[in-house]
Amino acid sequence: MPFLNVVDPAFSFTAPEVFAAQEASWYADTPIGAVVLRHAEAHELLRDRRLDHGGDGYLRTNGITSGPIYDWWVPMIVNHDGADHRRLRGLVHKSFTPRTVDQLRPFIRAKTTELAGALDGADFVESFSDRLPLAVMCELLGVPPEDYDVFSQWTGDIGMIFGLAAGGDTAARVERAVAGLTGYVDALIDRRVAHPSGDLISGMIAAWRTDDTVTRDEVRNLLVTLVFGAHDNTRDQFSNALVAFAEHPDQWAVLRGHPELAERAVNEAMRWRPSASTVLRRSIEDFEYGGLPLPAGSLLTVAVQIAQRDPRAYPGGDVFDITVVREAPLLQFGAGPHYCLGSALAHAELEEALPILASRLGSPAIAGPVTWRPAIGIHGPNKLPLTFG
Repeated sequence: MPFLNVVDPAFSFTAPEVFAAQEASWYADTPIGAVVLRHAEAHELLRDRRLDHGGDGYLRTNGITSGPIYDWWVPMIVNHDGADHRRLRGLVHKSFTPRTVDQLRPFIRAKTTELAGALDGADFVESFSDRLPLAVMCELLGVPPEDYDVFSQWTGDIGMIFGLAAGGDTAARVERAVAGLTGYVDALIDRRVAHPSGDLISGMIAAWRTDDTVTRDEVRNLLVTLVFGAHDNTRDQFSNALVAFAEHPDQWAVLRGHPELAERAVNEAMRWRPSASTVLRRSIEDFEYGGLPLPAGSLLTVAVQIAQRDPRAYPGGDVFDITVVREAPLLQFGAGPHYCLGSALAHAELEEALPILASRLGSPAIAGPVTWRPAIGIHGPNKLPLTFG
């Protein structure tokens, strides 16, 4: 099988050798195990009940057997299945509804307009893609603006959980973030128990107190997980979208002239440069798939970015084009019962913000060196200097 060194700091899933590997095989061997490269196999495996989200197996593979990361990760909702998963997901559904997302749209538009005036020549990550999702998440949870900065550091670092194999100080940063967020969310729960409001936490507390099958620890874990998903993924998706438009300025002009294409533009940006570059799964029984033996406990990684450019699933998918309707589903939000709870909010933020930016600003151009997070896990620029023509 092809071999790809995905833990090399210089590795990119859009390098020529990755496309060559995809052409040769549906998967490749890597230092972290088999990596799925094609869309059909990836979509099928993401729905396969013989695979789960990795549980403690993923952490043990990276040398973590206890501590704050372990205590947050192992009980997380994605590591539950069946009735237990439905119980926890139902608690979120009662308060995090489509109406909740739609009520945030005016706030998203107002905040985008406020931030858009100071973007030309600035670091887009610091000036926009970090600040907008952070403000939306804090509005959703009822976090006061004076806590935004510390929250931003935690929510940025916790997303590095999927890049533990990269080594360095990754585990230490994730641990500090988990500990900080857990303590902060615990204090928020106490405040909302004493003084309920109209925010998401108050809604979840109300649902929890009428359901004696859910514990306070589970509510806290759900909220930390929601915070992680609502900020980190969306921040990198905004930055990745602007990189895509900087590489294809003609598509920015199309969006400016046709804001009604916003939904299609968001889907294409997520397909072309997804923030969830890889998605992890673990086999829970011995089985074989497509000639690949998967003993119980083995880890399998879906390479979302390359799979979403697979020409077998997306005819003409080697071109970034916001006018095209793509039939194959996106992979970065998962599939089946574990489909990401925050996908609707992420779509709403980009659908509202991108047309406003396109109407107010000329085509983006990269104005300096861009540094990137590791290719595995949540992937996006650390810094993205942009000018707007």
